[in-house]
Amino acid sequence: MTTVKGQLLQMLQTVAQSLGDDLRERLVFVGGCTTALFITDEIVLEGVRATDDVDLIVDLVGHAQWAQLQDQLRQKGFVESPEDEIICRMRLGELKVDFMPDDESILGFSNRWYAKGIETAVTCPLNETLNIKRLTPELFVATKLEAYLGRGNGDLLGSRDIEDILLVVDGREELVTEIQNADDDVRSYIAEKFKALLTHEDFDHSLEGNIKGPEGRVDIVRERFVAICNAAEREGNGDQLAQ
Repeated sequence: MTTVKGQLLQMLQTVAQSLGDDLRERLVFVGGCTTALFITDEIVLEGVRATDDVDLIVDLVGHAQWAQLQDQLRQKGFVESPEDEIICRMRLGELKVDFMPDDESILGFSNRWYAKGIETAVTCPLNETLNIKRLTPELFVATKLEAYLGRGNGDLLGSRDIEDILLVVDGREELVTEIQNADDDVRSYIAEKFKALLTHEDFDHSLEGNIKGPEGRVDIVRERFVAICNAAEREGNGDQLAQ
């Protein structure tokens, strides 16, 4: 496999096979390595970015469960490397693999959507014999938005999280409907953050830099952004986020 999609799928398969059945059922694959799994447009799929790590999230409570998971991972061939400063990172051969608990107290950071993402995760076949758990499309977008807000410093043009979001909005026509039909908290959150992105001074430049394909494609993506922004007004606009 020489395409970026092929490389990403191979990375996912390598990690999934090493996890074994039990851990594969518990852990949910997230992040840029899964972007290609959400894209249904073959042309857009060609523009998926490469990444050098695989991210997974897991439902854990407290440091004891985290230590237990680390022991299980070591038995599966995952090891810590002194080269890595990222506290959630392990290595599987040359692969960097980040394991992130949904309990913020364990590592001092998390993502507000990890718990819901784990709860609503769906099964995704990588090949005829190997399945993994991944986020729903709307939770992928929500986690990416939260990640951008936490580490992006408002830099749309340099954000890989925004790049991934744009690719999925472009390459998954059904995403608008999926977000419209999402739970109120998810739908309202995405709509609110998309509105802010639309008014960002660099949004048009970000669109033009990331959206490939025939003329008019940028306009289609912008229209989808507007439709998603309006999703919160369609129903439940009286609901307020608990957070």
